[in-house]
Amino acid sequence: MTTIGVAGLGRMGAAIAQRLIETGAGVVVWNRSAEKCEALRARGAAVAPSPAALAAQCDVIITILTDADAIAAVYRGQDGLLSAQVPDKLFIEMSTVRPQTEQALARDVAAAGAGFVECPVGGTVGPALKGQLLGFAGGEAGAVERARPVLEKLCRRFDHVGEVGAGSSFKLAI
Repeated sequence: MTTIGVAGLGRMGAAIAQRLIETGAGVVVWNRSAEKCEALRARGAAVAPSPAALAAQCDVIITILTDADAIAAVYRGQDGLLSAQVPDKLFIEMSTVRPQTEQALARDVAAAGAGFVECPVGGTVGPALKGQLLGFAGGEAGAVERARPVLEKLCRRFDHVGEVGAGSSFKLAI
């Protein structure tokens, strides 16, 4: 079974993690404020002590973070996701940020040997809990296909809208 990590347990991140648990996925969570992990632990998620530990334990890592600074800290900071051995893992970045942020992150993830898909979503907590989000996937076709089984658990529809940056551009335009 594919183990899915979720980093960033704000309202949307927590709803996404809960949805994945309810679909039977093996889920590991991490959040800067550890207390946000407890409700998901009670529902069956494992809790990682750091982003690096999350990446080490998971095949697919979803991030849904507040802004570019949070992305930089979680991916590139001390004990960040990319400080773990990540070759052949897949990162699905779902934050709503500028296309340039996603493009720079995609380069760093590729340099670490992992796959990368950006997929900002349209929808709120209610649709997230029901797997009814709208996703705008940007990335190489092969990476988007690898992400498909996970995104289908979360989205009633997601479209591959182009290379990395296109998903963010599309989301920010609507």
